[in-house]
Amino acid sequence: PEKAIDIFADAGYDALDFSFTGENMFLGHTDIDFYKDLRKKAEAKGLSFNQAHAPFGSSFEDEAATKKRFEEIVLSMKLAAALGSKNIVVHPCQHMTYADDGVPEKLFQINMDFYGRLKPYCEEYGIHVAIENMWQYHRGSRKIIHSTCSRPEEFIRYVDGMNSEWFTACLDIGHAMLVCEDPADFILSLGKKRLHALHVHDVDGTNDSHTLPYFGVCDWDKIMKALAEIGYEGDLTYEADGFLSQKPKELYSAYEKLMVQTGRSLINKFEENQ
Repeated sequence: PEKAIDIFADAGYDALDFSFTGENMFLGHTDIDFYKDLRKKAEAKGLSFNQAHAPFGSSFEDEAATKKRFEEIVLSMKLAAALGSKNIVVHPCQHMTYADDGVPEKLFQINMDFYGRLKPYCEEYGIHVAIENMWQYHRGSRKIIHSTCSRPEEFIRYVDGMNSEWFTACLDIGHAMLVCEDPADFILSLGKKRLHALHVHDVDGTNDSHTLPYFGVCDWDKIMKALAEIGYEGDLTYEADGFLSQKPKELYSAYEKLMVQTGRSLINKFEENQ
């Protein structure tokens, strides 16, 4: 992580998203001092950790695995707060086949309980939980289809259902595109009151490729105009890690600088529409 901070600082980023994901979700460290030191190292380079991502998925068919994951999510909230993150993205539970009869309503009830149990930790650690729009694979064709919060009306129901300042929406731009929901229309539906975080990345329309904007099919002019129209006040936070996949490490710095330049261009489009 120290090397990554150097690369990001050199590239010209303003802030970092810390993702507690993958097999080594805590980097071998669950002690809070490690993350406090990491925060100091970032701040010394002029960077902050503005956002974080909790471990996912949030639920499984196996109850023991679900219980263990809940504990990991709570720990990630504590550590993200130590990093100084104001938001942590927590996926909704979606371990059931969403397309089956009655499942969306069952998942809504499960998620209201799930997020409700996270609220005391939000208050204790002073960190907001950002709910994210999801997708699933069709069990027959393996094509990407709708899932929890993938439609604007359901996403609104989730955020409004929590009825708490501690819960907000993180719109994943690529996820919206994959289920044929126009990201700009999604933004306009959520509005300024609900939308306070983003996962900015592009997709090819078929795969959740998490690549850099303009390397996929999203209409970024339209997206930035929609964000300006609602008066969005959150950050432009990438989740475009797929852009670096299969690229040699010696070129990471060069690619990161391109990512920063692309982000600045997107922000300029936003400002031009204000």
